[in-house]
Amino acid sequence: MKVALAQMEVIPGMPKVNFNNMLNLIEEAKKNQVDLIAFPELCIGGYLVGDKWANEEFCRDMMQFNKKLLEASHGIAVAYGNVYLDEKEMINQRFGDKSIHPNKDGRPRKYNAVYVIQNGKIAKRVKENTVIPAGIQPKTLLPNYRIFDDERYFFSTKDIAKDFNVEIKELMQPFEIDVEGKIVKIGFEICEDLWCEDYRLALEALNPTKMLIENGAEYIVNISASPWTYGKNGARDRRVQFLKKDSAEKFVPFYYVNCTGVQNNGKNVVTFDGGSTVYNKEGIPIIFSQKAYQQELIIINENDLLIKPKTRIENSRIAQKYEAIVRGIQHTKDLFSMQEYPRFVIGMSGGIDSAIVAALLVKAVGKDKVIGINMPTRYNSNKTKNSAKHTAEKLGIEYGVIPIEDLVTLNSETVNNFKVKGYDNQLTIKDLENLQAKIRGSTVLSNLAAKYNAIFTNNGNKVEIAIGYVTLYGDVSGAIAPIADLTKAEVIAMANYLNKEIFKKEVISKKLIPNNLWRFGAEQIQPSAELKDNQIDPMKFIYHCTILDMMMDFKQHSVESIMELYLEGTLHEHLDYYLASLNEGGKIGYELMKRWNVDDPKEFLKDIEWFTGQIQKTVFKRVQSPPIIITSKTAFGYDRRESMLPYETSMTFDELKEKILKMEKYIPRA
Repeated sequence: MKVALAQMEVIPGMPKVNFNNMLNLIEEAKKNQVDLIAFPELCIGGYLVGDKWANEEFCRDMMQFNKKLLEASHGIAVAYGNVYLDEKEMINQRFGDKSIHPNKDGRPRKYNAVYVIQNGKIAKRVKENTVIPAGIQPKTLLPNYRIFDDERYFFSTKDIAKDFNVEIKELMQPFEIDVEGKIVKIGFEICEDLWCEDYRLALEALNPTKMLIENGAEYIVNISASPWTYGKNGARDRRVQFLKKDSAEKFVPFYYVNCTGVQNNGKNVVTFDGGSTVYNKEGIPIIFSQKAYQQELIIINENDLLIKPKTRIENSRIAQKYEAIVRGIQHTKDLFSMQEYPRFVIGMSGGIDSAIVAALLVKAVGKDKVIGINMPTRYNSNKTKNSAKHTAEKLGIEYGVIPIEDLVTLNSETVNNFKVKGYDNQLTIKDLENLQAKIRGSTVLSNLAAKYNAIFTNNGNKVEIAIGYVTLYGDVSGAIAPIADLTKAEVIAMANYLNKEIFKKEVISKKLIPNNLWRFGAEQIQPSAELKDNQIDPMKFIYHCTILDMMMDFKQHSVESIMELYLEGTLHEHLDYYLASLNEGGKIGYELMKRWNVDDPKEFLKDIEWFTGQIQKTVFKRVQSPPIIITSKTAFGYDRRESMLPYETSMTFDELKEKILKMEKYIPRA
């Protein structure tokens, strides 16, 4: 049997484009005498389309492509992902009852399904039933974490089994594919179905793969829309190894096909890198897609399943994040239904964050599409103004300077001259600082973007956004936030990567790049908002970056668990763990704690309470932020969903605080 994995680019909300892409890939597969071509999950309309899945007319529109694909399947078997709207009358007619069988929201049932067709007909299952519609297999495990909302929209195979009082295994039937007159039994599943170890049934993993194999599947095909995350391929390989272990000697060759491209949920931009893989009977990867984010038709002959296993070669953490951000920026073209990349206006302060964003924009859309603007007041130093100019010249972008001192004076006088009876308020010093940021964002950049039919970026990093070191309607503005999921430690690593590997010259001034303990030389430029004299950013960079990573990892550390690590003398080891892939394995955790004086228990407590308090107190700013490109296991936006709540320490926090106050010094565990 010859199989083709169609690792295709899926553009959400553009079903006609996706469908035509599928037709071209089907024709290419036919020319290569392929028996079965498999496409990714929900490849017609896209995966992340929000509450369009709740719209029945949208679902019906997606299903109209099924007939056209049926016609295209003459001479080949096709498996692809699409929604299936299973309305009450259809279920009643099929099952022979008059009961109500709704979705969990009371609307008609919708399945995130794999369709299997061949030679213009719906493929048959090994064992048919009247519970599931002919020719489809619904997704069994519906993820309901991070950015995933499958439970909000879809009804699963597990739900169907409960409703009709049948065993799930009875519904996990392979499909029969005719290969030159011989029937080959293939089990089809969708994305999360392979990540089954954490889903439970009768004290065991609810394993769709194992059920399909036990029902006669000779091969497994998993169609996915699985977002890129650093380390995702390795994690998936380990999950397939679990499937092999759970199925023992019965395990069969496993084909995994994923989409490429970029999708979004309104608050986060999500990249899909492909990573399609073929695993042998031992669950070991033997064939990989050639390149991340590249559409590809991977053709596998029967004999290919006997080749020697291969070792994955992964790019570095920063290299992968660089590519994800570039792809995310390029997605703006699809966001606004443009035929070519939009023009970008970017505020260039002379700091490292805006320099990084400018460089990323150039690599994503080209230097001719980027306009850099420096907007100084009397607080901006010559160092930062020269730094901004340096980066703009090295990038070759259009660059201009618009002083805003007069605008600040005019705005402050206008506001202060307005009087309300009974009040004699004037703008405070802090208000005047924020006024500068608001003029830069709301007055200058937004209007320049309008003037040049462009969009402008938010240049904030993850630590700034976490503690609210940003100004609403000022730097909390823009159409997209390219580096808002990079900590400052990653920003520094990105600067070095851009200089050394991408541009191969000093695009980002070395004056902006500290050593690994965040120390700057006399001629270097420390991070500053430059909204007042001698202002320096208040963060304990690298240390705070790592604490934030710990708190926002998928298996999150609570502030209490961090305090417990401090008491145990192991916090520095955890800092080293999170910094390892940025610091070439060097151990600086304890030195970092001493550098910021948090080896002093009183300073540690003062800092951790300030840091966590700021995160909770500034949620109101983050809910108004632009869409953030995801580069970590948990990004702000819809990935980490926050409520605006008052800040209060827990009773456990208070107990641990008393214990830490009794310490004289942080003692690293030997």
